[in-house]
Amino acid sequence: MVRITIGRQDGKRKWYDTFEVEERPGMTVLEALFQVQERLDGSLCFRYSCRGAVCGSCAMLINRRPGLACRTQLSDVKGEVIEDSDKHRILLKKGPQDARKEEVLVEPLPNLTVIRDLVVDMEHFYRLVDSIKPWINIPDGKSPEENIIDPDLQMQIERYTNCILCSTCHGSCPAAARDGRYPGPAALAKAWRFYLDPRSNKEDLADLLARVDSKEGIWGCDVVYNCVSVCPKKVPPTTAILKLRDILGKE
Repeated sequence: MVRITIGRQDGKRKWYDTFEVEERPGMTVLEALFQVQERLDGSLCFRYSCRGAVCGSCAMLINRRPGLACRTQLSDVKGEVIEDSDKHRILLKKGPQDARKEEVLVEPLPNLTVIRDLVVDMEHFYRLVDSIKPWINIPDGKSPEENIIDPDLQMQIERYTNCILCSTCHGSCPAAARDGRYPGPAALAKAWRFYLDPRSNKEDLADLLARVDSKEGIWGCDVVYNCVSVCPKKVPPTTAILKLRDILGKE
């Protein structure tokens, strides 16, 4: 048996519930949540869809680290938390003598408003991504022109097209935590992706750079690489931010 402690919220009321689930080999955190919902507490709310680390819907805090519940093995994370003196949960290193070595802590993703339990409101995150206009403008009535992309450039762009907008990077970002105007790692990674795209025209590129060139934009990043460490698709937003800083610093 594994104890799974879940951060709950319903309106302004917040609390923690602990459940015991039957672990099986290869069990994920998402499967443990299903077991809680189906057998122990049908009121538990969480979001999921593909169950294959493609849609990003099941992003949440697992032992205080943002991740996808569908790809996080229960066996990899159990035994990393205990209670502190204030009866809240904190991370500790695993230890063979830890009395709580069979426990996992699951909480909603930070830096976004909680709707209920583990479900957060993604609208703010999506608005931030949209704020940098992450698309290619094609004049009305014209067909897209054929563009041959150099293989090396294509590989650079592909690193950023892998983003699934799960918002784990946003949940790990200290700049996003203190400033709701900060576009966040995902949006700024998108900005670099479209800056690299050879189909973007000069006017669009100038507009894109203007949108991110502020203390609330790329200059607000703390450069702590939290977003890089938690991304399930290995997208490196901090690298993109530093490259944009370098470009704007030279202009």
